[in-house]
Amino acid sequence: MTDGEHTAKPAGGHVFVSYARADRERVAPIVAALEARGRSVWWDHHLAGGAAFAKEIEAALRSAAAVIVVWSPTSIHSDWVRDEAAVGREDGRLVPISLDGAAAPLGFGQYHVVAMSGWHGRTDAAQIDRILQALDGDARSATPPPGGSANAKTVIPSRRALLIGAAALGAPTIAAGVWWLGGRGLLSAPPPPPHSIAVLPFANLSGDPAQDYFSDGLTEELIGALARLPALQVVGRTSSFKFKGSTENSTTIGAKLGVAFLLDGSVRRAGDKVRISGQLIDARTGYQGWSQTYDRGMTDILATQASIGQAVAEQLKVALLGADIAALSRGGTSVPEAYDAYLQGRRLIDAGGVESVFRAALAHFDAAIAVDPAFAAAHSERARTLVALGDQFVGPAALKSTYDAALASARRAVELAPGLAGAQATLGQTLWNSTLNYGLAQPAYAHAMAAGGGDADILARFGLFSCDGGDFVAGLAAARRAAVLDPLNPRVFRFLGYAMIEARNYPEAVIALRHSLELSPQTNGAHAGLGDILQLQGQYRAAADEYAREPVEWLRLSGRAMALRRLGDVAGAHDALKALQARANDVAIYQQAQVYAQWGESDLALAALDAAFKAGDSGLVQLKVDPLMDPVRGDPRFARLLARLGLAG
Repeated sequence: MTDGEHTAKPAGGHVFVSYARADRERVAPIVAALEARGRSVWWDHHLAGGAAFAKEIEAALRSAAAVIVVWSPTSIHSDWVRDEAAVGREDGRLVPISLDGAAAPLGFGQYHVVAMSGWHGRTDAAQIDRILQALDGDARSATPPPGGSANAKTVIPSRRALLIGAAALGAPTIAAGVWWLGGRGLLSAPPPPPHSIAVLPFANLSGDPAQDYFSDGLTEELIGALARLPALQVVGRTSSFKFKGSTENSTTIGAKLGVAFLLDGSVRRAGDKVRISGQLIDARTGYQGWSQTYDRGMTDILATQASIGQAVAEQLKVALLGADIAALSRGGTSVPEAYDAYLQGRRLIDAGGVESVFRAALAHFDAAIAVDPAFAAAHSERARTLVALGDQFVGPAALKSTYDAALASARRAVELAPGLAGAQATLGQTLWNSTLNYGLAQPAYAHAMAAGGGDADILARFGLFSCDGGDFVAGLAAARRAAVLDPLNPRVFRFLGYAMIEARNYPEAVIALRHSLELSPQTNGAHAGLGDILQLQGQYRAAADEYAREPVEWLRLSGRAMALRRLGDVAGAHDALKALQARANDVAIYQQAQVYAQWGESDLALAALDAAFKAGDSGLVQLKVDPLMDPVRGDPRFARLLARLGLAG
């Protein structure tokens, strides 16, 4: 679009801009862009010489159709700016924007903020579009209405009352709220789509805390089932589970997750009988729109999930086909013992961490399959667990057999349920990691996206896979979408950060990785990714500091070896490399190649890459786009290896 295509002015006249004087030079281009788009803007540049300063400002402020407040590290501490913003807030005229990612001060957090980070002055940029959208009416709907209306139909006791109680107007959203990385930088989230929903962890009412795995697992299955419906936008598991046991009200939770609706409920299990209660809540108002209680036997659990999903879809007025409803229970089981073992395995996988946890999860999936050999989802999770063991813990001697077993399970899952998106994604991941052939994995990932492109986990995996192959358009779009759907999941932002590194978009990679660490300071790989960026930018001391904070040993050692060599500490660099090579399972051959490449030792780097290929080291999946490998990228031997990986061209 061209400048001048948007000429409508906000009703009532001019727009007032409130900002800190120290930010004047950065605010001026924003004002100019708005004026170029047809808006009448008043800021203190218009003060006439000798004018009564305070009176003229107040008159302009009170008569403005909207008030744009520019939050910055300076303005958030300005009483003057806060007072002007408060005037705009009083009757819904406030439109906040942010410089440098500055968060709004207390009392203004309920408003969506348009972040100007990454704006390069273009008048047709997405950031300017968002400001104009807010000026045309979004600002008036940004503030949640107060709860406790005299017309409220239902007040639900105990936990429900805590969830849907009166909304606090001043409740601030947190920095981890919904946002995405747009093509021109970090943008604030728009108002939640009307068909967006978060499934909150169902409460375990059995009286036995050991049964948490069952209510949690049922919640996860329902999240996955609803995510298969293309017309719904469903928040991912990790973000939803941040609110397990939370007493925050629906407005606050909805704002943090960026959704219009919440699905909450409870599970009471007694022997082979289960009572499931579900309630659909309007996150903005806190009102209950639908509720239902189901008394079922364990054999009917999946049918109950489908019933809840259909009821939710109908309440949201989503047009569904019969095949969509059938998808809610695809790949499941009707055998209670198999389902129980599967849920226990999923709980362990979610905990992750050490090898023994993955081994215990594998035993539960094996038990589920032993009881019901046709349980496709259990075969899929078994394959995914074996891939994790192969990637992280299994040495060269057992790596091939581990990957072979994973591939057999993944193929069996797809054979049993070709339309199960998670099974297709697992097959793609298993093929890529085990065969190191990109082309073999592509069809499975394509099937996964077709069947489950609304699932944050599938989007994140597909996004990184696509970036591995150099398809940054599809890859970054999927990774960004995953961040929208699972905004409190540190792993999603780590995936996004690594995808941005592969795309050489280092500023946004830093934002994503830093955000991942804000969500979870111990996120594996995030500090190493930040170290890689600093290493590539020649900031070797800062890189060494980031690598030192990395909790994963082999990433910490390889990073240390690269950074210390650049700092002139040759002995320290060699010690770090020796420690990396001495690891018992020898699972970091690819990282040794990175070290040699950064040292300028091309022959040693290419020899290590050849050894990694022979050992089946899955680190090679990033070879085509790994910037740490740039020093050897022009060597013919490098091109030949890419061809063997199906990544030529």
